Amino acid sequence: MTIKQMNRDMTDQMVEAALSFCARQACVGDAEQARQALHQGQCDVCDYLCYSLAKQVGEYLSQMDETVKAVYVFEPEYAWDGDTAAARRPSGINLIAWVDRKSASLDALAGALGTTLSESRRNKLGCVKATAPCNALNVHLVDDADVENRRGYGAMVDSLYIRPIKVWARVA
Repeated sequence: MTIKQMNRDMTDQMVEAALSFCARQACVGDAEQARQALHQGQCDVCDYLCYSLAKQVGEYLSQMDETVKAVYVFEPEYAWDGDTAAARRPSGINLIAWVDRKSASLDALAGALGTTLSESRRNKLGCVKATAPCNALNVHLVDDADVENRRGYGAMVDSLYIRPIKVWARVA
C-alpha cells in the first residue's frame, strides 16, 4: 500500500467520523442524512463537519510531530455585500499550529494532508455549492517567538478581536 493510499484511507475515515459528529450535533439523523444535507449545500451542517475535521487534524498533527503544543481553528473575516445569503465566503478549515520550532517536514505533512482531505471531502460529500476554498485545509505554523512578539498568525493565538478556538492541546 502506498503512502498516498494510506493518507486517502485515513482522510476517508476522518470524513466518516466527522459525518457522525455532524449528524449528532446538527440533529439531522444519522451519517447518511448528514451526507445528504451536505450534498444539498447546507452550510450550517458543514460547519459541524469542519469543526470535527479540525479537531481530528489537530490530533493527527500532534501524533506526527511532538513539537506541536496546541492547534487552533479560526474563521477569516467574511465579506459582506448586504445580501445575507452571500454574506459568508467559503473558507475551508483554517488552523494555527503552535509548535516549539517550525519545520519544513511538518509544513509538508500538513500540505499533503490538506490535499488528500480535500479530495476525500469532494469524493465523499459532493456539495452542490462547494468551491475549491470550501474544501481547503490551511495550516499556519507559529512558534513561541511569533506568539510572544505577536507576529503574523502568532498574534491571533491570544487576540482580543479574533477568537481562535483551541481544538487540541498537549497535556504537560
